[in-house]
Amino acid sequence: MELNEDSKMMTEVKSVGYAIHFKPFYTDSKSGLHDYLIRYQSQGESKALINGRLEKVITGDLLIYKPGDPYELIIGNHEEASQMSCLSADYFILCNGPGVDNWWAKHAFPQRISVPIDEALLNIWKQLIYEKRRVRDEDLLVNDYLLRILLRYIDRVILGNNGSVDTRLFITHRIKQYLELHATGTVTLKQVADYVGLSVSRTTHLFKEAFGQSIMDYVLDIRIHIACERIRYSAMTLEQSAESAGFNSYSYFYRLFRKRMGMSPKQYQDELIAK
Repeated sequence: MELNEDSKMMTEVKSVGYAIHFKPFYTDSKSGLHDYLIRYQSQGESKALINGRLEKVITGDLLIYKPGDPYELIIGNHEEASQMSCLSADYFILCNGPGVDNWWAKHAFPQRISVPIDEALLNIWKQLIYEKRRVRDEDLLVNDYLLRILLRYIDRVILGNNGSVDTRLFITHRIKQYLELHATGTVTLKQVADYVGLSVSRTTHLFKEAFGQSIMDYVLDIRIHIACERIRYSAMTLEQSAESAGFNSYSYFYRLFRKRMGMSPKQYQDELIAK
C-alpha cells in the first residue's frame, strides 16, 4: 500500500493518548528517547527533566523532546495522592519519520513552551487518539495526515509572525500562568523571576511590555476576581471571601475592591441578591 507519494514527508505515530493521574506516577528514559515526544499538560502539575534539570510543569506547558533526549516524569507524591482529585492530566504523542525530522529541523524548539489551552489543538489530538485505537482498521495514511496537521497547528499556535520561536511570548505567558496558579498565596517578584530564570528587572519589564500592567497589579486583579467568584457562588462571609482570595487585610481588600469595582463588597453582594 502506498501511504504517501512523498516519502520524505512521511510521519509515523508510534503511540498517542490522554493520561489522567489520581495517584503518584513515575517514568523515565534517562538513556535517551527513541522517538519524538510531545506532551501537553492539560490539568494539574508534574515535574519533568527539562534541559537536564527536574522542573515543575504547569497547565499549558507543551514539552517537546527529540530522539536521544533524556526524559523523566514525576507526578505527585504519596502525601498528595487522592482518589477525589486529579493530580495531573496530559495529552502525549510519540512519533517519528522524515516528516517529523523536517518539522523539527525547521524550528529546533526549546523543550518547554507555554501555550494557552487551545480546544482546536486538543481536538486534533483527540482525533489522533481515536484513529490509533482502531486496532484492526487503523489507517496509517490518516494517522500521517492528522499528525502533520497537529504539527502544523503547533507551529500556528506557538510561532511568532516571522516564523521563528518568539521566546519572549513563551516567557510572558509562563509568568502569567504562574501568577494565576499562585495568586492566592504569597507571591514575590523574586519567586516569579526565579521561576522563569531571569532577573527581577527583566521579568517585570517583559511582563509590563506584553500585558500593559505590572506583575503585582495583575496578581491583585486575579485576587479581586476570585473574591467576586467566592461572593457570587459560595456561602462564605465577605471576610472569608477576601482571605481565601489571598488578602490578609480586609480593610485593604475593601479599599481595593471599592476602587476597582466602583462599589463596596457589601454593595456588590447586595446587588447579586437583588437580581
